[in-house]
Amino acid sequence: MIKRVFLSMLFCSAVIFVSCASSSDNKGLSESEISKNPVSTEAAVVNKETRDFIPDSSNVKFLGRSYYDGKVLFMAYSATGAEFNVKAKRLDITLFGDSAATRSTDENSARIAVFVNGERKLDEMIKQSYQSFTVFDGTETVDALVQVLKISESAQSLAGLRTITTDKDGIITPAEDRPCKIEFIGDSITCGYGVDDENRNNHFKTSTEDGTKTYAYKTAANLNADYSMVSISGWGIVSGYSGNGVKQVNSQLPKYYDKLGFSWGNTLGGVNPRNVDWDFSKFVPDFVVINLGTNDASYTKGDPDKIAEYKTGYVEFLKDIRSKNPAAHIICSLGIMGQDLCQAVEAAAEAYKNETGDEKISVLKFNVQSSADGIAADWHPTEKTHAKAAAKLTAKIKELNKGL
Repeated sequence: MIKRVFLSMLFCSAVIFVSCASSSDNKGLSESEISKNPVSTEAAVVNKETRDFIPDSSNVKFLGRSYYDGKVLFMAYSATGAEFNVKAKRLDITLFGDSAATRSTDENSARIAVFVNGERKLDEMIKQSYQSFTVFDGTETVDALVQVLKISESAQSLAGLRTITTDKDGIITPAEDRPCKIEFIGDSITCGYGVDDENRNNHFKTSTEDGTKTYAYKTAANLNADYSMVSISGWGIVSGYSGNGVKQVNSQLPKYYDKLGFSWGNTLGGVNPRNVDWDFSKFVPDFVVINLGTNDASYTKGDPDKIAEYKTGYVEFLKDIRSKNPAAHIICSLGIMGQDLCQAVEAAAEAYKNETGDEKISVLKFNVQSSADGIAADWHPTEKTHAKAAAKLTAKIKELNKGL
């Protein structure tokens, strides 16, 4: 995230769609009650009129750094969630919200979207601890690919998928893996900060964030790739956004790269994702795209010593990424909201290659956003700018892997 807002944040395919997504059966449930409402460990529980599925790997494909802990499918980082095939006349989902859900006057609770064959059918803010939503309900069987996604970022709020419910004859199965996997590591740009608010004078809200409108999600879609986003607004490599040039050490993303996610204090079922180790065998990327430095630039401010510090930190982060992703091609990118540190990124990539002999690394300089394409909240990129960046990154990845 850029500008002063980060400081304040610290405190604070074809289918007949029978009925538009609607909220139903909303009721409150405290986080402590999650463990008191167990779901059977069977793949599905058939009642008189419905069938309940648990969102584990036997039923759904996990998207991003999502994991099922036996009670709930955690969704922290942007665009995490579940993807599955469904054949049913009715589809409902039950979600949990974290502690932010009950103090959502500042519009920073989790934002959830459900897509049916790529078409958005539900878009909701989770403002209660426990909510159920109907995605479709009709007399004809719908055969579709469904994505349930948390489209806001992790730092401000968390969410969990508890159950997927169909009519008693419904069937769900995990979606198939796509031929390519990409991990994106970034900041507010990758989170989709303000993408739904094209007023540069407005500020941060999770209600105007949408990870599915970002260059990252669009690049994955262009390449028919599975993705994982590891991004937090306002964060950098050696410093988060600094309004006064003082290093923000609490906003260094490399510190949490090996975690499920990050939250400033919110928990889901008593669990904070920053305390959960991520199993890197769960998602093995072909490409890792780094887009970090926009916030560091507010700290370095052209100071040679600070720029050198950024370069050194970048090299060390590259080593860590490589140790956890030995086969991936790493792309070091920057530039959408400013190119102050682009030369430092190039220097870091070259220094890393010279030191390690690792040649599976490239650099990509994005074009700076243009006012002709609009400017979103706090000077963040609009969806049009994201689409242009995605086109450039897509071309770069195709250049590196001509089979895509």
